Amino acid sequence: MASTPLITFKAGRCSAPTPRRITPEPTPGYLYLFSEDDLIHLCWRPRSVPADRPELDLITIPGDASFTPLVKESGAEDVRSPTNGRVFVLKFSSSGEKQYFWMQSKSQGGVNWFSQRDQRVGQIVDALLSGEDVDVEGEVREMRENGGGSGGGDDGGEEEDLMDLDREGSRGQGTGGAGTDATGGDPREEGEASREGGADGGRASQPQDASALVQNFLNSLGGSSSGTNQPQPRAEKPFTTLPDLLTSATTIPFINSCSPAQLDTLCTRLPPDLLLLNQESSDSLSTTEPSPAAAQAALEALSTDQKREIVAKVLRSPQLTQSLGSLTVALRDGGLPMIGEALGLRVRDGGMVRGGSMPLGGGEAVEAFVEGVRRTVEEEGKKKDGEGEKK
Repeated sequence: MASTPLITFKAGRCSAPTPRRITPEPTPGYLYLFSEDDLIHLCWRPRSVPADRPELDLITIPGDASFTPLVKESGAEDVRSPTNGRVFVLKFSSSGEKQYFWMQSKSQGGVNWFSQRDQRVGQIVDALLSGEDVDVEGEVREMRENGGGSGGGDDGGEEEDLMDLDREGSRGQGTGGAGTDATGGDPREEGEASREGGADGGRASQPQDASALVQNFLNSLGGSSSGTNQPQPRAEKPFTTLPDLLTSATTIPFINSCSPAQLDTLCTRLPPDLLLLNQESSDSLSTTEPSPAAAQAALEALSTDQKREIVAKVLRSPQLTQSLGSLTVALRDGGLPMIGEALGLRVRDGGMVRGGSMPLGGGEAVEAFVEGVRRTVEEEGKKKDGEGEKK
């Protein structure tokens, strides 16, 4: 992670197996946002891992994403969720995709009641996603001075659950690096009530000591050691993911140095609608599939700077990051032979285990895919150079 989080608070993830059913995941976690390349990253991680290793990292375009409470009755003064917890919805307007998160800080009322503090935290996140300048520290200070929005006198214990900036390295041993200054404070102070998954303030398990964490890490690398001489499974070869390989910090400098011919090649790989949307003619409002001629005309009408801007927007989009993540999962799960064939890549051994009939998986498959892309581009480049010399 390139910068300090703008905001961090206790929250867990939810799954939505059906449109009318939301299931909370009990893992204690932190939801946090940070800015990079003028884009906001919304991340989630378990509290047992540092902030630079999020399990979820969504890159958002200002104005595309919203973060609002899932309410039982819209416009009601008493804001409650239709679930048995305080659930917020992250929604992308461009794709309609939704992610659900449930607040894990101590409730100031019923388990599904959004306090003024809860609502204000959601408003701050929503404003950051909209591209607004927010004085997060000032907002935190105001909420603390107002008693966290509890609306009445308390013993000051609510202050430990207020959102704050994430200060890495401050008492990070027990909270995954967030420290007690992060939103929600020390997870050991959540209280004993409502421990079941989906109930407010729930936690999955008690913190493990350092020796147990080290042992679990070693077991994950080489298989659990039980003191016997049983053969251990071969450890998976580590390799990066495609989203980590193709970050905007890597791709944007390349785009900025591309020649006009290279930009034209990249633009021809984009959906024609993206090119037509940059035209000011009425054709951009058409709901029919654009013809190849119309797409070519739109491409020729764009300036070099416009083409560069379009490609850069695509590379920064959360949709591309999510698609690269899905492709990584498909490769790791044995899809390399089919994907390689569909893309016409020269993948070694056809994407199969050498001398066997099983497809490559895990990090080896991702590495073979990347190597196949490189080999295909190099061979096609040499072929074009040879054809040019013959002419």
